[in-house]
This record gives sequence, C-alpha cells and structure tokens, in this order.
Amino acid sequence: MSRPPPWTVRPATADDIEAFEAVRIATWKACFRGIVSDEFLDGLTLPPHRIQRCRDVIEDTAGSAVLVARAGDRFIGMGMAEPASDACLESDVGEIRALYVHPDWQGRGVGRALLGALTKALRARGYRAAVLWTLRDLPPTRRFYEATGWDFDGAEGTHDWHGLVHLVRYARDLSEPS
Repeated sequence: MSRPPPWTVRPATADDIEAFEAVRIATWKACFRGIVSDEFLDGLTLPPHRIQRCRDVIEDTAGSAVLVARAGDRFIGMGMAEPASDACLESDVGEIRALYVHPDWQGRGVGRALLGALTKALRARGYRAAVLWTLRDLPPTRRFYEATGWDFDGAEGTHDWHGLVHLVRYARDLSEPS
C-alpha cells in the first residue's frame, strides 16, 4: 500500500496570494537564471496589480482555477488555469497560465499533481482542449510537459523581461485522461 504524498493540493483563497506568489518568485529566481535577465529576476516583487489579478482569477470559479500545494503550513507550489489568452484560439480552449513548484520541492511529484488537478479543473469547466506557454530554452520543463501528455504545437513567441526570451506553446486534448 502506497503512502499518501507529504503535501496536499487545494483551491487557493485570497488569503493565499502572497504565499503562493512567493513560490512563483523563488522558482523564477532559481530556475530562470541565464535565460531571463538577472536585472529582471533580482527586481521581482509582488505589486498591487498582481495581487488584484490573482484575486480576480480566484473569484472566477466558473472559468478559472487557482490551486496551491502545501506541505504542512508551507506553500510549496501553485498553479493557475483560465480561458486561453490567445485570440486565435476557440472559446472552449483553456490555458494553464502558471505552474510553479518551490525549488526545494521539485522532482517529488508536486508539479505532476498540480498539473493533473489543473487539467481536471479545466475539463470540469467545459474546456475541450488546453494550451500553455513555457520558455523555449528550459529543457527540463519542456521534458516535464511532454512526459505528462502535452505536445509542442509549433507556436512560438517572445516576451521582453529586460531582454527578449523565447516562448513555445504546448497543447493537450482534454478528452484524454490526465
């Protein structure tokens, strides 16, 4: 008989925002060095507009989902899913907008649990497919998505975080099991 994981995944509340955003910032600083500018990473903060954006997504339970992973009283991961932001996609396509696991907890199944729960949440909200964007030059993350049933769909883009970074889009049919 297998033991349950030493963490739980649950829906986020507005009271969780600062803690789960601290996970996002720690993950960016640990994992994106050398891809995203040090100036940008060293200046990461939690501005009021980001808190409000998170609060809005948490309150949109019909179309969105925000989940947190906790080990005891420590936040170790977070994920956010909502309607796809790409205007060229149909309205029944959702998007994994964020998936971050604190560097101390990576490689233990937390990301897989969060991604599975987010995928299930999108499916429950009626989305038939989902997409996500990730950094092109982050092979471990790309391998993770590919190992969990996501496929690079050929879409690429850039974003300016004090220097251009390259992004790639992955897609998944939500009728397939997670």
